[in-house]
Amino acid sequence: MSGSSATSKASRKNQTTIPQRVRKALGIAKGDTLLWTIEGNEVSIKIINRVNVDWNKTSEMSLLEWAPTEEKEKEIEA
Repeated sequence: MSGSSATSKASRKNQTTIPQRVRKALGIAKGDTLLWTIEGNEVSIKIINRVNVDWNKTSEMSLLEWAPTEEKEKEIEA
Protein backbone atom coordinates (compact mmCIF):
# COMPACT_ATOMS: atom_id res chain seq x y z
CA MET A 1 0.00 0.00 0.00
CA SER A 2 3.00 2.20 -0.42
CA GLY A 3 2.02 5.70 -1.45
CA SER A 4 -1.66 5.14 -0.70
CA SER A 5 -3.69 6.79 1.99
CA ALA A 6 -7.15 6.48 3.49
CA THR A 7 -9.06 8.36 6.16
CA SER A 8 -11.58 7.55 8.87
CA LYS A 9 -13.20 9.56 11.67
CA ALA A 10 -13.48 8.85 15.36
CA SER A 11 -17.02 8.34 16.65
CA ARG A 12 -18.44 9.84 19.85
CA LYS A 13 -17.08 6.79 21.65
CA ASN A 14 -13.63 7.31 20.06
CA GLN A 15 -14.06 4.28 17.81
CA THR A 16 -13.10 4.15 14.15
CA THR A 17 -13.42 1.74 11.24
CA ILE A 18 -10.32 0.57 9.43
CA PRO A 19 -10.86 1.73 5.85
CA GLN A 20 -11.61 -1.02 3.33
CA ARG A 21 -8.55 -0.10 1.27
CA VAL A 22 -6.33 -0.70 4.32
CA ARG A 23 -8.11 -3.93 5.33
CA LYS A 24 -7.70 -5.35 1.82
CA ALA A 25 -4.06 -4.26 1.46
CA LEU A 26 -3.12 -5.83 4.81
CA GLY A 27 -5.49 -8.79 4.62
CA ILE A 28 -7.15 -7.85 7.91
CA ALA A 29 -10.08 -10.13 8.68
CA LYS A 30 -12.76 -10.43 11.36
CA GLY A 31 -11.20 -11.66 14.59
CA ASP A 32 -7.59 -10.65 13.82
CA THR A 33 -5.66 -9.05 16.69
CA LEU A 34 -3.96 -5.77 15.87
CA LEU A 35 -1.02 -4.17 17.68
CA TRP A 36 -1.09 -0.35 17.67
CA THR A 37 2.34 1.26 18.20
CA ILE A 38 2.71 4.99 18.91
CA GLU A 39 5.89 6.78 17.83
CA GLY A 40 5.68 10.53 18.39
CA ASN A 41 2.53 11.67 16.61
CA GLU A 42 2.33 8.62 14.30
CA VAL A 43 0.67 5.26 14.83
CA SER A 44 1.52 1.99 13.11
CA ILE A 45 -0.64 -1.13 13.00
CA LYS A 46 0.69 -4.68 12.92
CA ILE A 47 -1.35 -7.87 12.71
CA ILE A 48 -0.08 -10.07 15.54
CA ASN A 49 -2.65 -12.86 15.52
CA ARG A 50 -4.52 -13.89 12.41
CA VAL A 51 -7.67 -15.91 12.86
CA ASN A 52 -8.08 -18.58 10.20
CA VAL A 53 -11.78 -19.26 10.46
CA ASP A 54 -14.20 -19.90 7.62
CA TRP A 55 -16.99 -17.74 9.07
CA ASN A 56 -19.53 -19.08 6.56
CA LYS A 57 -18.82 -22.65 7.63
CA THR A 58 -18.81 -21.71 11.32
CA SER A 59 -22.24 -20.09 11.10
CA GLU A 60 -23.62 -23.14 9.27
CA MET A 61 -22.25 -25.44 11.96
CA SER A 62 -23.68 -23.37 14.77
CA LEU A 63 -27.08 -23.47 13.07
CA LEU A 64 -26.82 -27.24 12.77
CA GLU A 65 -26.41 -27.43 16.54
CA TRP A 66 -29.88 -25.91 16.82
CA ALA A 67 -31.45 -28.50 14.52
CA PRO A 68 -33.38 -30.98 16.66
CA THR A 69 -32.20 -34.57 16.57
CA GLU A 70 -34.62 -37.50 16.49
CA GLU A 71 -34.10 -38.09 20.23
CA LYS A 72 -34.88 -34.46 21.07
CA GLU A 73 -37.95 -34.57 18.82
CA LYS A 74 -39.20 -37.66 20.72
CA GLU A 75 -38.68 -35.87 24.06
CA ILE A 76 -40.63 -32.87 22.80
CA GLU A 77 -43.51 -35.08 21.59
CA ALA A 78 -43.72 -36.95 24.93
